[in-house]
Amino acid sequence: MRTRVLGQIIGLGAVAGMRTMLAPALLSRTLKKRPSRRLRRTNLRFMQSKSTAATFKVLAAGELIGDKLPMTPNRTEPAGLVGRGMSGALVGVTLAIVSRENRWLGGGLGASSALASAYAFYYLRSKLSQETKLPDVLWAGLEDTLAIKVGNKYTAR
Repeated sequence: MRTRVLGQIIGLGAVAGMRTMLAPALLSRTLKKRPSRRLRRTNLRFMQSKSTAATFKVLAAGELIGDKLPMTPNRTEPAGLVGRGMSGALVGVTLAIVSRENRWLGGGLGASSALASAYAFYYLRSKLSQETKLPDVLWAGLEDTLAIKVGNKYTAR
């Protein structure tokens, strides 16, 4: 797999680990603006539709808000991990197809990156909150900003 594509898949997979819906929202937005012929005859053609981009955008915005609520479950609980892994796999497979790379490898790398990122940022955020005595919501906002910046970098085409 080419280094550029590998970086995109791992980077966007990491974003999925931080914010489940943000990675597919950013990728879908990019593909809506610049559709790929390689996706047209695949089951993933929906990733470049206007309605998919709008739906993912709403879900991502809701997640950015919901993450700050005290009743939000821990991202390392099984349901959260499954969602993050699936989101990473979705962006990984999509990027692999667009780049004419192995879709299985792309999906596996995207899912693995999302799962690793979910744990890494969970523990980092917990540690920062404990060590600095600053509120978790501050660290969550900074994590949002990082996820958006990284996601925008890896969806630029």
